[in-house]
Amino acid sequence: MTDYLAEQLKEMAPHRAILRAVECKFMARVPLVSPVLDIGCGDGHFASIAYERLPIDVGIDVFARDLREAATRTDVYRSVMFASATELPYADAAFNTVISNCVIEHIPDNAAVLAEIFRVLRPGGVFATTLPSEHYPEYLLGATTFRAAGLRSLGHAYGRFFNRISNHYHVYSPQVWRERLSAAGFLVEEQTYYFSAAAHRRFDLSHYLGVPNLVTKRLLGRWVLFDGQMRLFERWLRPYYEEPLPEAGAYQFVQCRKP
Repeated sequence: MTDYLAEQLKEMAPHRAILRAVECKFMARVPLVSPVLDIGCGDGHFASIAYERLPIDVGIDVFARDLREAATRTDVYRSVMFASATELPYADAAFNTVISNCVIEHIPDNAAVLAEIFRVLRPGGVFATTLPSEHYPEYLLGATTFRAAGLRSLGHAYGRFFNRISNHYHVYSPQVWRERLSAAGFLVEEQTYYFSAAAHRRFDLSHYLGVPNLVTKRLLGRWVLFDGQMRLFERWLRPYYEEPLPEAGAYQFVQCRKP
């Protein structure tokens, strides 16, 4: 079995590596029945690690710089396109599978996105995605620390700040997402929390400990400069990569089907 944490840490900052590594474990088991559409494909790094059945037929994104890199990954995508998920440039029932890793929460018009995904899926097709849950703001280390100190208003403010800088327009409970997906016509087949409160606190702290990675990314275009640079982070993060699924988590995995 692929060690997704080790693979992510070869190129990613610690906060991204631990989250994406856990997400790989969920998204990797989605059956990719062609044709496949990846909404928010980014630079293609996540797909290159998460999926064994490659290349994916189409990846779309709204960030041209990331798409240029994804286009170079010809073993990952057959084609990439600059396109909005609210107006997909594809015919009805064009795809058997639609995947989207932590993307649709960033799009203001959530109803339009779900309607478009439903439209381009063939009957019986699968849509799978990962999303922040309603616990995302409250499980952050900063929010937890402020609450423990009796500063609840600062704890709430910290969570709101992180949602804002993360461009999270939709941070909902599993029930709310189920209702929205059902309203769009989907049948929800699996919905699972992941990333415990303890994992999320470590994820939050990793933002600050990973500042040197951010500096090298801005200056040199790389989060990680040399082999072995992230070895200490790997030991520190591995318990949370390997943790059992929590009863409640900062994120959720959803897999549904078009009837």
